[in-house]
Amino acid sequence: MEKTGIIVADGARARFITYEPTADVDLDGKPRCIEQADLVNPEGRAAPREQFSDRPGRLHSSRGGPAHLADDHRQRHQEEVDRRFARRILEATQPFAEAHQLGRLILIAAPRLLGCLRAQLDGRRLADLNIVELNEDHTQRPLLQIAQLLIQRELLRGPAPTVA
Repeated sequence: MEKTGIIVADGARARFITYEPTADVDLDGKPRCIEQADLVNPEGRAAPREQFSDRPGRLHSSRGGPAHLADDHRQRHQEEVDRRFARRILEATQPFAEAHQLGRLILIAAPRLLGCLRAQLDGRRLADLNIVELNEDHTQRPLLQIAQLLIQRELLRGPAPTVA
């Protein structure tokens, strides 16, 4: 059975989790979910109102002329923040996969971040990993709920795991 890694991410945080089968009698032979690392995006935590003014700026064309709204580039700024964080996640993925000898990676990410991760993955090879994607945001869920969700969706096999 190949070892499985799980990355659960949104724009502010990425959690690196291993799903490991065990034959430990104390754990009833159930697999274990272990959160191995946590990557935080400081730019992702700030609410848009903290990064920008509440209202867009105004430009006046000439004396007595109409005022025009100035584009404050919020959308492009957020896309760049997401691209940088996706790059950081993928840079941490290679050592994570190698350290835990993973053969399979389940990538669960919020829709916007998953798009950035796909773009960053394009053409990049990650330690011959079989990558499965899930386009949902589950970063705030406890490990056991994440594992149960993946078992229900048949992305993981086995009985309900224990959390270590």
